[in-house]
Amino acid sequence: MTTGPRPLYLLADSQLLFWKSRTGPFLSSVLQASASTSPTVAYIGASNGDSAEAYSIFTAAIEQAKVSDIRRVNSSPSQQDLGFVKEADVVVLAGGDPEIGWNVFTRTGLRNAIETRYRGGGLLIGVSAGAVQFGTHATVPGDSGESRLIETFGFVKLIVAAHDEKQDWRTLAGTIGLLEGASVGVGIPHGGGLIAHPDGTLEPIRYAVDEFTYSEGKLHRAVLLPDLAA
Repeated sequence: MTTGPRPLYLLADSQLLFWKSRTGPFLSSVLQASASTSPTVAYIGASNGDSAEAYSIFTAAIEQAKVSDIRRVNSSPSQQDLGFVKEADVVVLAGGDPEIGWNVFTRTGLRNAIETRYRGGGLLIGVSAGAVQFGTHATVPGDSGESRLIETFGFVKLIVAAHDEKQDWRTLAGTIGLLEGASVGVGIPHGGGLIAHPDGTLEPIRYAVDEFTYSEGKLHRAVLLPDLAA
């Protein structure tokens, strides 16, 4: 039985939940990585205000997979909900506003439940804002219109941005430049994803991921390519 962290699945949006690779449905392969033949799944929609529409998209996607139980955990979780999250084979953090979700996590005990499950070997999937929350910080709008950073889980030592490629990752690049080497940034485009392995290896899924680093007084940009044979 796995007692340490499993790979984290960071998805830019819901597209990968429906995507079929050459080896079959991507979501099915993710759930199989939980090591359960019929996993239990906790869906947490705090970042989108417990949107029924967002949840319906997820349930439509997961119909292609074999699961034993799905629990929709809302922004006012019961003790039973928190206990379910701590034991679930798979925990899904939905998209929305990363700061709104983070505030709910810290206020309600969900942060501790999610961290406990991650450390105990649960498989975590983050969609959009959920992927961002897996990083060390999230970039959010400030009162003056400028961006500011809030602390997030730090499961991966990265600052994560999702589906901002049309702006050429301007906010992410600016943030990494201002931090002057204190962090690495990754930008995951629409329809793409990233598997962050416990040893630090980053594995792009479907589309290339942009990586931003800062050293010797300069911002550097690299492109991480997916395995096109997968």
